Amino acid sequence: MNLWALPSTCTEPNVRIMLLNTNKEKAKPVITTIRLNQILHNAYDLLSREKHYINNLNVFPVPDGDTGLNMTLTLQGALNSLKSYPLDSIDIQEYLEHFTESMTLNSRGCSGVILALFCQGISKSLKSTDKSEPISNHHISIALCNGYELAVRETNDPREGTMLTMMKVLAERFDEYEKKERKNVLIIAKRIIPDLEETLKQTPEMLPVLKKAGVVDSGAMGFLVLIKGIAFELEYSESIIKPIFTIANILLISKYVRSFVSGRKYGKQNHLVKTVLTGIPSKNISNINLSNIINLFNNLLQKKDNGKLIESIIQKSDELSETWNPNIKFRYCTEFILESVSLNKAELRSNLSNWGDSLIIIHSNNIFKIHLHTNKPKALLKFCEGLGKISSTKIDDMKKQHRNLISEDKAYYEKDMAVLLIVNGSGFADILRGLGVTDILFYKKIKPSVSQIQNALLKTRAKNILVAADDSDILPALKSAITLSKSNIELIESYNVIQLINIMYNYSEIQDILQNAKMIRENLDNIKFCKIAKATRDFTEENITVKKGDFFSIYQNRIILSNRQKETVIERSILKLKDTETLITFYCDKNGNNTNKIVSKLQSKFDNITFESYYGGQNKYDYYITFE
Repeated sequence: MNLWALPSTCTEPNVRIMLLNTNKEKAKPVITTIRLNQILHNAYDLLSREKHYINNLNVFPVPDGDTGLNMTLTLQGALNSLKSYPLDSIDIQEYLEHFTESMTLNSRGCSGVILALFCQGISKSLKSTDKSEPISNHHISIALCNGYELAVRETNDPREGTMLTMMKVLAERFDEYEKKERKNVLIIAKRIIPDLEETLKQTPEMLPVLKKAGVVDSGAMGFLVLIKGIAFELEYSESIIKPIFTIANILLISKYVRSFVSGRKYGKQNHLVKTVLTGIPSKNISNINLSNIINLFNNLLQKKDNGKLIESIIQKSDELSETWNPNIKFRYCTEFILESVSLNKAELRSNLSNWGDSLIIIHSNNIFKIHLHTNKPKALLKFCEGLGKISSTKIDDMKKQHRNLISEDKAYYEKDMAVLLIVNGSGFADILRGLGVTDILFYKKIKPSVSQIQNALLKTRAKNILVAADDSDILPALKSAITLSKSNIELIESYNVIQLINIMYNYSEIQDILQNAKMIRENLDNIKFCKIAKATRDFTEENITVKKGDFFSIYQNRIILSNRQKETVIERSILKLKDTETLITFYCDKNGNNTNKIVSKLQSKFDNITFESYYGGQNKYDYYITFE
């Protein structure tokens, strides 16, 4: 059978689509819009719970290192977009239209894009329904076929053993059971689950790279979880999947077995290693290759000194290790939205096909959602800026993702983007939190190490991170930590805490990481400010002499004046720097007890200016003073 041949129902003419209890009695709606929304939320909840296990199934060069997360974020974005819609006053067709359009815009990774295509095909098929009638199971069957057909057609290199195969089986079996049983749509979906589970087990036989790695396809697993969530609506009190070993653990166990049988370095530890390895229940080893290695190892322990068994174990362990060291031809998984009224999909595909592989384009009105693996993501985006308006860019380094997958300390991503700010001063940390920062590395006098920064990046649990520090001395350690990070990171080279405040003024949750980084860099120095400090020694700078104990003012990294009296330095700094600003803000250190008195005096002298004061808690300067 040709995998990509469609079930016969897909060849039928386009007819009215109704959801009925398909008996000869009066039709009654099976699912309302509100009910459908709840079902999809339940499916999302289940997918979200299982995303880490799905992530761990990824095999290169099969695309995307975070299939579970990508599918979850795709569905999450679509459901979130519908929160503002009056679900009690829109029909299912309108709901699906909004849902799939948002799903397209929020799709992540190859898995998310293909899932969005599938749902788009379903929605288009149901759009022509006579809204005065409910939707029938027969026409749901046609819609599933159309969803599968669109997903296959728009995927450049459709392969057996992937999510596409699961979509085909779903469409075929639904058509089969719908004709025979005339049941409620959810009952039919439940009947299909065993067929999908059996198909999933067969994916290693369909796709050689899966068989070599000894795992099932991650996208296919994600699709199964999603359909289970729809069919069973979270009837399971516990996880429906029992994850035992990550890829990192599989490789580690294989390494231990190899080392044991080759007599390497274990000595007194041999008994412990042997006990651990023989104590692993075979039913808990989902990886086929590791299961074979453990079985050979157990046979060796019973037969002793069997040279052929030892040789076979070493060979299979080496093969397993080599499986997870692929050559990734195109390194960066690049996604973005292109808006253009003049382009058509064929023209766009022609323009982009030479930039890399795994090209998928979803088209909706004048919006194109593009997924492509390339070695020159920034050059690609610049090229596309000439074709139309670019937004929602996302670039994942697949080599990094691969290293994460086979490392022991793999980070599980919980969110798409985070902002990590490194700051001195507990007051400033609180101010930044008030501006919306959720991830802060707070330090006192000693600046953070590479290890501390690396841990802070890891704790964000974000795929994309904007990161900045309040001191240029931290930049070398920060840049080193970034090279060790598992995330896609944009470094903002800031030099002071006022720039961190400005970062949050310019940060937008609805913009992607590259758009945010561009906006922030363009506006990083928009807030004018000076710093007031007390000299700990005598020194001269640019004809200004400062005595030990004097207070001095710094503006744009240059000392502008000094005086023995702090209040005098503050007032003169304001007179020298103020222009048309109407707000002056003081951020004081731990010793700024008399700040309110200073501010009160200044307010009486500058009645056209509003003064505010906050506790910053910084160590190095008595005051930061901003002019806005």
